[in-house]
Amino acid sequence: MTSRIMIVDDEQAIRESLQGLFEDEEYLVVCAASGEEAIARLRRQAVDCVLLDIWMPGIDGLETLSRIHQIDARLPVIMMSGHATIDTAVRATRQGAFDFVEKPVSFDRLAILARNAVQKRRLEQENVDLKRQEQLQQSRQELIGDSKAIDEVRTLIGRVALSDSPVLILGEHGTGKAVAARLLHASSRRKDSPFVEVNTASVPPHMMDSELFGHEKGAFSGALHSQRGRFEVAHQGSLFFDEVTELSLSAQAKVLRVMQERSVQRLGNPGILPCNVRLIAASARDLEKALADEQLREDFYYRLNVVSIRMPALRERLSDLPLLIETLAGEQARELGGEPVQFTPEVVAELSAYHWPGNVRELRNYIERCHILMPGEEMNPDNMLPPDQAGAQKQINGQASVVADIPEADSFHEAREIFERQFLLQQLEKHEWNISRTANDIGMERSQLHRKIKSFGLTPPQKDAL
Repeated sequence: MTSRIMIVDDEQAIRESLQGLFEDEEYLVVCAASGEEAIARLRRQAVDCVLLDIWMPGIDGLETLSRIHQIDARLPVIMMSGHATIDTAVRATRQGAFDFVEKPVSFDRLAILARNAVQKRRLEQENVDLKRQEQLQQSRQELIGDSKAIDEVRTLIGRVALSDSPVLILGEHGTGKAVAARLLHASSRRKDSPFVEVNTASVPPHMMDSELFGHEKGAFSGALHSQRGRFEVAHQGSLFFDEVTELSLSAQAKVLRVMQERSVQRLGNPGILPCNVRLIAASARDLEKALADEQLREDFYYRLNVVSIRMPALRERLSDLPLLIETLAGEQARELGGEPVQFTPEVVAELSAYHWPGNVRELRNYIERCHILMPGEEMNPDNMLPPDQAGAQKQINGQASVVADIPEADSFHEAREIFERQFLLQQLEKHEWNISRTANDIGMERSQLHRKIKSFGLTPPQKDAL
């Protein structure tokens, strides 16, 4: 990952000299001629390290250092001065400067300091990201809400968790069946053992046996090494089948046999392995219809359906919507950075009138879209993004929303690329494809914007020939 350094010095010759030297070291370099300019740039653009002169017109380096740390308390700042005194160096250190160097600067020493500062910055950011992920995982293992419907689910999970019986979790897509399964495991005596998930719809039928039971090297064409199956990995823990009706009838019979015999065999190995797992299965389908259509074995269904938990649709617990919105907005802020989007009571009331066919999953995607497009802003009836993407051509602060006609994305990375591409296209069109004005308005380096335009394959509209 390329690191970005900001050089703040009122002497142009020093800025240009250091810029050239650091660019030779493959850093991205941002320059500012004053403390005021540096603060303004930092409000629009993140950097990994700042090289800051102390004696400058306007606000001096020590005041600039203080204001930088009001924006980003962890940003490493290396102070530079041609009139250094011990007192100045001590004051800078007490104010949180990473280090202090005297002019004329030894570039070799400065390069080492900058590399250490950037490495420290990166390690701190990795720790922050790790904590965000832990918080995110924790939040996604909880059933959010205090409605009667969700309280009944929590109560039933608490009772069922005490046994080892199979559990069937039913409900529409997006109602939180996987969250309920993880909560069930975390509440059971198996909580310190593995929780293993199988998304049956994502595993090709011809690979299901290998996926579930494992295989030995050479067991079939393409088996270049031995592999443990999901049952083996989940031993002493819980195995969760998401969309269990996607299992073939043959695979259902084999899973039933493992449940009955409490043992498993890898493909290509006659040896018997013990298999003590608790089976949790989920489905959004009508299982009675699946039985009638012979897509679900009766013996398998009755073995699974010892206890069933039904997850309520979001429209059945709309009293939970304000708490869900607040929690998910905070979740997106932790995951993506920035401040959470705020929703006025009028907007919450409008969202309560929507039918939410995709349930909590659709709500989470909607909140994510709001955070990407309006981070830290207050959403009111005038600038509100509509929850239904099909009707999402909405005016936001006088500009057409970029969320119209956005295709489905299979991952967060893909979704962010789609949003980023459409956001840049909107901004370029707003500024009539003037690269400098666009880059300045969105706080991006011109060279970086050029790279983004090229990577996304964006081209300006062709003007009609005269």
